[in-house]
Amino acid sequence: MDRWACVNAADFPLQVLLRSHPDWRQGPAALLDRDHPQGRLVGLNASARQAGLSRGMHYGEALALIPALRAGTVDPDQVASLADTLAQALGEYSPQVERHQELPGLFWLNASGLGRLYPDWRQWAGPLRRRIFERFDIRVTLAVGFRRALTYVIARTADTSGAFDTPEAERRAAGQARLTALDLPRADRELLTHLGLHTLDDLLALPAQGLHRRLSPALVELYRQARGDRELPIEPFTLKAPAQVDHHLDYAERNTHRLLFLLKGHLHPLLRSLEETHDKLVALNLHFELDHHPALSERIEPAEPTLDALTISDLIWLRLESLELPAGVTHLTLVAHGERTCTEQLRLDLGGAARSTRDIEAANRALARLRAHFGTEVVQRVRLRQAHLPEGRFVLEPLPRIPLPSPPSAPHPQAVRRFYPSPQRLRSLPGVSTRQGPHTICGGWWVREIHRDYHLMVTEDERLIWTFYDHRRHRWYVHAEF
Repeated sequence: MDRWACVNAADFPLQVLLRSHPDWRQGPAALLDRDHPQGRLVGLNASARQAGLSRGMHYGEALALIPALRAGTVDPDQVASLADTLAQALGEYSPQVERHQELPGLFWLNASGLGRLYPDWRQWAGPLRRRIFERFDIRVTLAVGFRRALTYVIARTADTSGAFDTPEAERRAAGQARLTALDLPRADRELLTHLGLHTLDDLLALPAQGLHRRLSPALVELYRQARGDRELPIEPFTLKAPAQVDHHLDYAERNTHRLLFLLKGHLHPLLRSLEETHDKLVALNLHFELDHHPALSERIEPAEPTLDALTISDLIWLRLESLELPAGVTHLTLVAHGERTCTEQLRLDLGGAARSTRDIEAANRALARLRAHFGTEVVQRVRLRQAHLPEGRFVLEPLPRIPLPSPPSAPHPQAVRRFYPSPQRLRSLPGVSTRQGPHTICGGWWVREIHRDYHLMVTEDERLIWTFYDHRRHRWYVHAEF
């Protein structure tokens, strides 16, 4: 009889986020679907749930309730990359690994045949769970049973790991699983609650005849898989073979400088092969076959995944410099282990077709053509200055050349606005949904008396405008648009 183990990393994207922010673990933390005050909470840690937050709340609403809430988004490529790495690591424990196509933190391992090595399955499951946490800082629950569908139900709904010695024990444990904890659409969960079906046993107690007319296709599929009428489709995870290069030498080489140049000659093709598969180098294994001596193996691991050949070459040289070869090397083998990374990271590291085409000299040439065609005053830039009135707080001056960008050390919010040096008169105020103000500016009585009440207004057509009421003229003006 086959044995299957289901490995489930609950709230896997949230765990990926917390890996990047370990200091967030101690307080309430949440995963957002988008980085915006209107973004919704799609993942919560235990502290956030205990504080009363729930999935689906807007970030702004949750922050108003819990000011100490820490929240952020996570790149889907980062989640997929870690899921791939985790699946490859699980391949060290089983020859057949399957990865759920929609849930990135859910895996199955075919444990058939391992019973001879592990009389008690807990001796196999316990170290596996601890090893995943120590290596990836990811907490998982693990269920070892006989059917993939039931192990999925148990691992997805239970808070602790378990191994079942008989199919009946597995069936009883799955029958107590809470249906609302499974990955079902919201409408299905509400329907189950309305029908009073809380556990898998409650669902399986329904007669099979006419079930498709009362339940959704997802619930019918769960019903059939739990009964054993239909098994989950097998989707094995294909382990990527590491890139490898062999080099045979016609003579026994002991000079480390020449060995370094031989290795560097093969390094660029290896990195290029990793780049083509959207991977970065995480480890480089060097295998030296020696003349009439036992072979020697070394491993190079950069501080972080990289495609920088110079960094890897430096690490190789440091290793060769401290290596004492008892005999000459007759055969070299380089094995590059990669880790998936996002396209943007590859573009930043290696450039290529996606490299930015911005050319500051080309921009200056284009401005020179504009000046030649329209006049020297056509190209100007804004310089800020101190003044009382808004229209006096900047001045336009000629721009001879575009300077190199110098981004500020600390980012600060910026708004793109259309500023009217001469305020535009409003015949009437537009329909306004939100207003802030007034912010009064007055003075200048010694030349021309000024008295303005400024307001920030959100119009009914979702425009943000900066207006003021001129008390001297008794008129409304718009001064800027955001």
